Amino acid sequence: MFQAETLDHVAFPVRDLPRSERFYLETVGLTFMTQRKNADGSPRHTYMKAGENIVGLTLPGVAVPASASGAPRYAIGLPNVDQFDAAVKRIQASGVKCFDVESHGADSPFVTAFQFIDPDDNQIELCVRRQPLAETDGVSHVIFETGNLARSIKFYTEGLGLKLVGEVRGETLFEFQNGQMLGVKEVKELAERTRKKGRACHVAFNVSQEDYDVMLERIPKLEGKSLGDFRATDGLRPDGERSIYFFDPDTNYLQITALGDKSGGMISDEEKWKLTQENRQKAGRGISSFDKGVKIQK
Repeated sequence: MFQAETLDHVAFPVRDLPRSERFYLETVGLTFMTQRKNADGSPRHTYMKAGENIVGLTLPGVAVPASASGAPRYAIGLPNVDQFDAAVKRIQASGVKCFDVESHGADSPFVTAFQFIDPDDNQIELCVRRQPLAETDGVSHVIFETGNLARSIKFYTEGLGLKLVGEVRGETLFEFQNGQMLGVKEVKELAERTRKKGRACHVAFNVSQEDYDVMLERIPKLEGKSLGDFRATDGLRPDGERSIYFFDPDTNYLQITALGDKSGGMISDEEKWKLTQENRQKAGRGISSFDKGVKIQK
Protein backbone atom coordinates (compact mmCIF):
# COMPACT_ATOMS: atom_id res chain seq x y z
CA MET A 1 0.00 0.00 0.00
CA PHE A 2 1.52 3.32 -1.07
CA GLN A 3 1.26 5.54 2.01
CA ALA A 4 3.63 7.28 4.42
CA GLU A 5 3.73 5.11 7.52
CA THR A 6 4.11 7.41 10.52
CA LEU A 7 4.93 10.84 11.81
CA ASP A 8 8.38 10.39 13.33
CA HIS A 9 9.51 13.70 14.82
CA VAL A 10 8.86 17.41 14.86
CA ALA A 11 11.28 20.27 15.53
CA PHE A 12 10.33 23.89 16.09
CA PRO A 13 12.26 27.06 17.04
CA VAL A 14 12.84 28.37 20.55
CA ARG A 15 14.73 31.46 21.72
CA ASP A 16 15.52 30.46 25.32
CA LEU A 17 16.39 26.77 25.61
CA PRO A 18 16.42 26.41 29.43
CA ARG A 19 13.04 28.18 29.66
CA SER A 20 11.56 25.96 26.94
CA GLU A 21 12.96 22.80 28.53
CA ARG A 22 11.26 23.66 31.84
CA PHE A 23 7.99 24.50 30.12
CA TYR A 24 7.78 21.29 28.11
CA LEU A 25 8.99 19.04 30.92
CA GLU A 26 7.18 20.51 33.91
CA THR A 27 4.12 22.14 32.36
CA VAL A 28 3.29 20.16 29.21
CA GLY A 29 4.58 16.89 30.63
CA LEU A 30 6.96 15.63 27.96
CA THR A 31 9.96 13.42 28.81
CA PHE A 32 13.57 14.59 28.54
CA MET A 33 15.69 12.64 26.04
CA THR A 34 18.94 14.54 25.43
CA GLN A 35 20.48 17.90 24.65
CA ARG A 36 22.65 18.21 21.52
CA LYS A 37 25.59 20.57 21.11
CA ASN A 38 27.06 22.67 18.33
CA ALA A 39 30.62 22.13 17.11
CA ASP A 40 31.89 24.60 19.72
CA GLY A 41 30.03 22.84 22.57
CA SER A 42 27.23 25.40 22.90
CA PRO A 43 23.60 24.15 23.11
CA ARG A 44 21.88 23.40 19.78
CA HIS A 45 18.71 21.33 20.36
CA THR A 46 16.93 19.67 23.23
CA TYR A 47 15.08 16.51 22.35
CA MET A 48 11.96 15.67 24.33
CA LYS A 49 9.78 12.60 23.84
CA ALA A 50 6.01 12.32 23.43
CA GLY A 51 5.56 8.57 23.50
CA GLU A 52 8.45 7.52 21.27
CA ASN A 53 8.12 10.56 18.99
CA ILE A 54 10.88 13.13 19.34
CA VAL A 55 9.88 16.76 19.87
CA GLY A 56 12.87 18.97 19.11
CA LEU A 57 13.33 22.41 20.70
CA THR A 58 15.70 24.13 18.30
CA LEU A 59 18.02 27.13 18.58
CA PRO A 60 18.27 29.81 17.29
CA GLY A 61 14.70 31.01 17.65
CA VAL A 62 12.80 33.34 15.37
CA ALA A 63 11.46 36.75 16.38
CA VAL A 64 8.17 36.11 14.59
CA PRO A 65 4.70 36.25 16.19
CA ALA A 66 2.27 33.35 16.17
CA SER A 67 0.11 33.30 13.06
CA ALA A 68 -3.57 34.25 13.16
CA SER A 69 -4.50 31.05 11.30
CA GLY A 70 -3.38 28.73 14.11
CA ALA A 71 -0.78 27.07 11.88
CA PRO A 72 1.85 25.76 11.82
CA ARG A 73 0.67 23.82 14.87
CA TYR A 74 1.98 20.72 16.61
CA ALA A 75 -0.42 18.48 18.53
CA ILE A 76 0.34 16.05 21.34
CA GLY A 77 -2.13 13.24 21.92
CA LEU A 78 -2.95 12.25 25.50
CA PRO A 79 -4.36 8.83 26.38
CA ASN A 80 -7.36 9.93 28.44
CA VAL A 81 -9.40 12.92 29.58
CA ASP A 82 -7.96 12.88 33.12
CA GLN A 83 -4.41 13.38 31.87
CA PHE A 84 -5.68 15.96 29.38
CA ASP A 85 -7.50 17.96 32.09
CA ALA A 86 -4.44 17.92 34.38
CA ALA A 87 -2.15 19.17 31.58
CA VAL A 88 -4.63 21.89 30.58
CA LYS A 89 -4.74 23.20 34.16
CA ARG A 90 -0.93 23.36 34.36
CA ILE A 91 -0.69 25.21 31.05
CA GLN A 92 -3.48 27.65 31.93
CA ALA A 93 -1.69 28.44 35.21
CA SER A 94 1.66 29.04 33.47
CA GLY A 95 0.66 32.40 31.99
CA VAL A 96 0.98 31.53 28.28
CA LYS A 97 -1.82 32.51 25.91
CA CYS A 98 -4.55 29.86 25.97
CA PHE A 99 -7.67 29.25 23.92
CA ASP A 100 -10.90 27.57 25.00
CA VAL A 101 -11.09 23.83 25.52
CA GLU A 102 -13.00 22.31 22.60
CA SER A 103 -15.48 19.44 22.82
CA HIS A 104 -15.86 17.57 19.51
CA GLY A 105 -18.81 15.68 18.09
CA ALA A 106 -18.91 11.99 17.28
CA ASP A 107 -17.95 12.62 13.64
CA SER A 108 -14.61 14.17 14.66
CA PRO A 109 -11.41 12.17 15.22
CA PHE A 110 -11.00 14.10 18.50
CA VAL A 111 -12.94 13.87 21.75
CA THR A 112 -11.53 17.10 23.13
CA ALA A 113 -8.74 19.53 22.23
CA PHE A 114 -6.94 22.54 23.65
CA GLN A 115 -4.70 25.03 21.84
CA PHE A 116 -2.15 27.43 23.32
CA ILE A 117 0.88 29.49 22.29
CA ASP A 118 4.14 28.53 23.96
CA PRO A 119 6.70 31.06 25.32
CA ASP A 120 8.38 31.20 21.88
CA ASP A 121 5.16 31.85 19.91
CA ASN A 122 4.77 28.28 18.63
CA GLN A 123 1.18 27.09 18.23
CA ILE A 124 0.72 23.89 20.25
CA GLU A 125 -2.29 21.63 20.83
CA LEU A 126 -3.23 18.86 23.23
CA CYS A 127 -5.96 16.41 22.32
CA VAL A 128 -7.64 13.15 23.21
CA ARG A 129 -8.27 11.00 20.14
CA ARG A 130 -11.55 9.15 19.63
CA GLN A 131 -9.60 6.13 18.38
CA PRO A 132 -6.50 6.15 20.61
CA LEU A 133 -3.10 5.91 18.98
CA ALA A 134 -0.48 3.42 20.12
CA GLU A 135 1.36 4.45 23.30
CA THR A 136 4.48 5.02 21.21
CA ASP A 137 2.73 7.63 19.04
CA GLY A 138 2.67 10.75 21.19
CA VAL A 139 2.44 13.26 18.35
CA SER A 140 -1.19 13.20 17.19
CA HIS A 141 -1.03 15.57 14.21
CA VAL A 142 0.54 18.65 12.68
CA ILE A 143 -1.25 21.45 10.84
CA PHE A 144 0.29 23.61 8.10
CA GLU A 145 -0.90 26.63 6.15
CA THR A 146 -1.54 26.39 2.42
CA GLY A 147 -2.27 29.06 -0.15
CA ASN A 148 -3.92 26.53 -2.48
CA LEU A 149 -6.00 23.76 -0.92
CA ALA A 150 -6.50 21.77 -4.14
CA ARG A 151 -2.75 21.75 -4.76
CA SER A 152 -2.04 20.59 -1.20
CA ILE A 153 -4.60 17.79 -1.40
CA LYS A 154 -2.97 16.57 -4.60
CA PHE A 155 0.52 16.82 -3.10
CA TYR A 156 -0.23 14.92 0.10
CA THR A 157 -2.47 12.25 -1.39
CA GLU A 158 -0.50 11.57 -4.58
CA GLY A 159 2.98 12.53 -3.39
CA LEU A 160 2.99 10.94 0.08
CA GLY A 161 0.01 8.63 -0.31
CA LEU A 162 -1.82 10.01 2.71
CA LYS A 163 -5.51 9.20 3.12
CA LEU A 164 -7.85 12.18 2.91
CA VAL A 165 -9.96 12.13 6.09
CA GLY A 166 -12.09 15.26 5.75
CA GLU A 167 -12.42 18.68 7.31
CA VAL A 168 -12.43 19.56 11.01
CA ARG A 169 -12.41 23.19 12.25
CA GLY A 170 -11.78 24.43 8.72
CA GLU A 171 -8.65 22.25 8.44
CA THR A 172 -8.33 19.45 5.90
CA LEU A 173 -6.89 16.31 7.49
CA PHE A 174 -4.88 13.43 6.01
CA GLU A 175 -4.05 10.17 7.75
CA PHE A 176 -0.89 8.05 7.99
CA GLN A 177 -0.96 4.26 8.13
CA ASN A 178 -0.86 4.27 11.95
CA GLY A 179 -3.63 6.86 12.40
CA GLN A 180 -1.45 9.94 13.03
CA MET A 181 -2.49 12.89 10.88
CA LEU A 182 -1.32 15.89 8.93
CA GLY A 183 -3.61 18.80 8.14
CA VAL A 184 -3.62 21.96 6.06
CA LYS A 185 -5.54 25.19 6.48
CA GLU A 186 -6.12 27.37 3.43
CA VAL A 187 -5.19 31.04 3.88
CA LYS A 188 -5.17 34.03 1.53
CA GLU A 189 -1.54 34.75 2.37
CA LEU A 190 1.03 32.59 4.14
CA ALA A 191 1.90 33.95 7.57
CA GLU A 192 5.38 35.14 8.44
CA ARG A 193 5.54 32.17 10.83
CA THR A 194 5.21 29.79 7.87
CA ARG A 195 7.77 31.65 5.77
CA LYS A 196 10.34 32.13 8.56
CA LYS A 197 10.32 28.80 10.32
CA GLY A 198 13.80 28.70 11.85
CA ARG A 199 16.92 26.68 11.08
CA ALA A 200 16.57 22.88 11.23
CA CYS A 201 12.85 23.13 12.12
CA HIS A 202 10.88 20.50 10.24
CA VAL A 203 8.42 17.60 10.42
CA ALA A 204 9.61 14.09 9.55
CA PHE A 205 7.77 11.02 8.29
CA ASN A 206 8.78 7.35 8.09
CA VAL A 207 8.16 5.56 4.79
CA SER A 208 8.99 2.15 3.34
CA GLN A 209 12.02 1.65 1.11
CA GLU A 210 9.70 0.97 -1.84
CA ASP A 211 7.55 4.04 -1.26
CA TYR A 212 10.63 6.20 -0.77
CA ASP A 213 11.59 5.66 -4.42
CA VAL A 214 8.10 6.62 -5.58
CA MET A 215 7.99 9.74 -3.38
CA LEU A 216 11.46 10.81 -4.52
CA GLU A 217 10.12 10.94 -8.06
CA ARG A 218 6.71 12.45 -7.29
CA ILE A 219 7.64 15.26 -4.86
CA PRO A 220 9.19 17.59 -7.50
CA LYS A 221 6.49 16.74 -10.04
CA LEU A 222 3.84 17.90 -7.56
CA GLU A 223 5.53 21.26 -6.90
CA GLY A 224 7.61 20.17 -3.95
CA LYS A 225 11.32 20.96 -3.78
CA SER A 226 13.92 18.40 -2.74
CA LEU A 227 16.73 19.80 -0.56
CA GLY A 228 18.83 16.63 -0.52
CA ASP A 229 20.14 15.04 2.67
CA PHE A 230 22.88 16.93 4.51
CA ARG A 231 23.17 14.14 7.09
CA ALA A 232 24.11 11.68 4.37
CA THR A 233 26.73 14.01 2.89
CA ASP A 234 28.10 14.51 6.42
CA GLY A 235 28.41 10.72 6.81
CA LEU A 236 25.82 10.45 9.59
CA ARG A 237 23.30 7.99 8.12
CA PRO A 238 23.33 4.31 9.19
CA ASP A 239 23.90 1.79 6.40
CA GLY A 240 20.81 1.32 4.26
CA GLU A 241 18.94 4.35 5.61
CA ARG A 242 17.78 6.84 2.99
CA SER A 243 16.29 10.27 3.59
CA ILE A 244 15.60 13.63 1.99
CA TYR A 245 14.55 17.00 3.31
CA PHE A 246 12.12 18.93 1.13
CA PHE A 247 9.62 21.76 0.93
CA ASP A 248 5.96 21.16 0.10
CA PRO A 249 4.42 23.64 -2.39
CA ASP A 250 3.88 26.13 0.45
CA THR A 251 7.48 25.90 1.75
CA ASN A 252 6.57 23.81 4.78
CA TYR A 253 9.83 22.05 5.67
CA LEU A 254 9.51 18.24 5.69
CA GLN A 255 11.56 15.04 5.67
CA ILE A 256 10.96 11.44 4.62
CA THR A 257 13.13 8.61 5.88
CA ALA A 258 13.26 4.96 4.83
CA LEU A 259 15.05 3.04 7.57
CA GLY A 260 17.72 0.44 6.83
CA ASP A 261 17.86 -3.10 8.15
CA LYS A 262 19.78 -2.05 11.25
CA SER A 263 18.97 0.78 13.63
CA GLY A 264 21.88 3.17 13.91
CA GLY A 265 20.99 4.81 17.22
CA MET A 266 22.10 8.29 18.19
CA ILE A 267 25.84 8.91 18.06
CA SER A 268 27.59 11.26 20.48
CA ASP A 269 28.07 14.93 19.67
CA GLU A 270 31.83 14.37 19.56
CA GLU A 271 31.53 11.59 16.97
CA LYS A 272 28.97 13.57 14.99
CA TRP A 273 31.21 16.61 14.60
CA LYS A 274 34.29 14.47 13.91
CA LEU A 275 32.51 12.76 11.00
CA THR A 276 30.95 16.02 9.82
CA GLN A 277 34.24 17.89 9.69
CA GLU A 278 36.02 15.01 7.97
CA ASN A 279 33.36 14.71 5.27
CA ARG A 280 33.02 18.44 4.73
CA GLN A 281 36.78 18.81 4.36
CA LYS A 282 36.73 16.10 1.68
CA ALA A 283 34.03 18.11 -0.13
CA GLY A 284 36.01 21.34 0.23
CA ARG A 285 33.60 22.79 2.77
CA GLY A 286 33.87 23.90 6.38
CA ILE A 287 31.68 24.25 9.45
CA SER A 288 29.06 26.97 9.04
CA SER A 289 28.39 29.79 11.48
CA PHE A 290 25.16 28.01 12.44
CA ASP A 291 27.04 24.79 13.23
CA LYS A 292 29.53 26.78 15.32
CA GLY A 293 26.68 28.08 17.46
CA VAL A 294 26.30 31.60 16.11
CA LYS A 295 22.72 32.55 17.00
CA ILE A 296 21.05 34.54 14.24
CA GLN A 297 17.48 35.62 15.02
CA LYS A 298 15.26 36.21 12.01
